[in-house]
Amino acid sequence: MWHEFPSHASYLDALVRDISSTLRDAVTRDGRACLAVSGGRSPIALFNAVSRADLPWSSIAITLVDERFVPPDHVDSNERLVREHLLQNRARAATFNGLVSQPDNLQHSLDHANRQHAALTLVLLGMGDDGHTASLFPDAPQLAQGLDSQQTKRYLHLTPTRAPHERISLTLTALLSAQRIMIAIAGPAKRQVLAQAAEGPNPALPISYVITQKEVPFDVYWHD
Repeated sequence: MWHEFPSHASYLDALVRDISSTLRDAVTRDGRACLAVSGGRSPIALFNAVSRADLPWSSIAITLVDERFVPPDHVDSNERLVREHLLQNRARAATFNGLVSQPDNLQHSLDHANRQHAALTLVLLGMGDDGHTASLFPDAPQLAQGLDSQQTKRYLHLTPTRAPHERISLTLTALLSAQRIMIAIAGPAKRQVLAQAAEGPNPALPISYVITQKEVPFDVYWHD
């Protein structure tokens, strides 16, 4: 479902309400919830706002959609971003699972990440101008593995050729194991990319595999 907003403030308010409602309902129903979030700079304001939400945070686990293979205190680390902006205020009571457990050993970190087993309640995705989501980059040599419907691994190592750092990312099958997906984007350029992706599955636009599938409910939140 498409949700369009006239301002960043109204977009942010709606996202926080919907995220909070989804997590609260899951805890009421299942006794627990798991939120997977994306990194980058775009979600900082959202993280700050969600961290103040009145939720049963002690019953909520937070994990990462993807991560750059850098130490957790690195300026480009998604874990650092989450710790500084989401695991604050009321959300301090949540549990958190990072993806880089051994910064000098990618395979060890990947194996550790793949031992996560909590069912994903809600996956919060962004999208790049190139149509990538999570770290499923259109130029990554491992993309076919990441998009493979028979893929059994939760996380995969991906190597973007036009972005820095090796990555650990949820696979498409893992993304589609979630109860719900939200995509948060802004600006006319990304709206146009999403419209192109909606024409059908296309490895040149990996987000297309998320928005053309029929298995998992998803919502797109957009503002200009």
